[in-house]
Amino acid sequence: MGLFDIFNSEKKTKNNKSQSDSKIDLINNKRIAIFGFGNQAEAHALNLQDSGVSNIVIALREDSKNISKAESKGFKVMKLSKAAEWADILMLLISDEAQPEVYKAHIEQYVKEGTCIGLANTINLKKQLIIFRSDLDVFSVSTKFNGNTLRSKFKKEGAVESTWIVHQNNSGQVDDIAKGYLVSVASGSPKVSDNTEESTSENSNKSKKQKEAISKDENPATGTVGTGFFVNNEGYVITNYHVVKTSENNTKIMFKNKEKEAKMIAFDEILDIALLKVEVKNKNYIKFSNNSPKKAQSILVAGYPYGKYISDDLKITSGIINSLKGIKNNTSMLQIDATVNPGNSGGPIVDKDSGSLVGVATMKLSKDYTKAAFGVESENTNYGIKSSQVKDFLEANNVSVSIKKDKLNITELEDSTVFVFS
Repeated sequence: MGLFDIFNSEKKTKNNKSQSDSKIDLINNKRIAIFGFGNQAEAHALNLQDSGVSNIVIALREDSKNISKAESKGFKVMKLSKAAEWADILMLLISDEAQPEVYKAHIEQYVKEGTCIGLANTINLKKQLIIFRSDLDVFSVSTKFNGNTLRSKFKKEGAVESTWIVHQNNSGQVDDIAKGYLVSVASGSPKVSDNTEESTSENSNKSKKQKEAISKDENPATGTVGTGFFVNNEGYVITNYHVVKTSENNTKIMFKNKEKEAKMIAFDEILDIALLKVEVKNKNYIKFSNNSPKKAQSILVAGYPYGKYISDDLKITSGIINSLKGIKNNTSMLQIDATVNPGNSGGPIVDKDSGSLVGVATMKLSKDYTKAAFGVESENTNYGIKSSQVKDFLEANNVSVSIKKDKLNITELEDSTVFVFS
């Protein structure tokens, strides 16, 4: 999981093919650029090569003393900017001190949208010395042994304890890429068996714990699930864009216990909002407020955590607004402490007294990230998109909104909130 759990884990594969095999296949089909060729980078490159990954280049400066060394090991060497432009996966294994300058001068303006960048140390992320473009995927890996020792352990087919963290996950594939990369670099076995991630090797316990930590945030059902809500009585529904972006126009909602097709009318990828149109006549819908949100304001969150696997009843949690800013002082978002889980994405956050819209549930701070960065797991640090942003989005798409003037009606909230799936 990354800095944000943006509920991309609400996706679940529909077949039961070996997950390890699929992750290795995913890496094998990517172009991988290793930046640097010191002991750590060399070990990673050689282990990847021995695991059957063939499309690897080493990215070095034109005057690097390691060019001949890399070429003698059978690797193609590219200039830094050319490698950044070429790669699908870019592994930044140069010194921490050099990373900010290399990223700014040789990567940021050349790397293509959707490229996945890997790190072996997150110190520059923590100090914000590198701020990766928002359209890139980012993960970090950590192995118990590095450099020559990692290589030696690998050659002896002794798996090395390893972990990963996802920091940016735009594609929804970063978790699998990070796992596949570590299997290739640290498993010690070129042929990956079905139970690689749960092997009896040195990384068994920690890999299992990591898998469990992720599994508890995954949707047990197949497909993609989320929550949405009507914003008028004409069948218009708001949800998160990340809930519906991969559904290929196969999105549906449950309305009065019946499946109804939902067509995506508009979306804002930056805000993570999507507008759906459903051919139904709905009586109830969520109304807006003329008042701005306030700190310590009491709120309710409605949604379908984990889809309908636990039960088909709408779940409602309560809390307060903790902050009027999101991560990195994002003023389009607010922070709440009401409990949310995968499946809550796109659900309404409403004022506890009036029932008017305060925001749209969208993400949570990852426990894995805070554990790695601060030594403790985050507790109920969740985020929503402010209702003012939703209102502007709707009006820009010619959908008018209504202002709520009466008190909260739970039945109205329940009838206005829908289960979204594909």
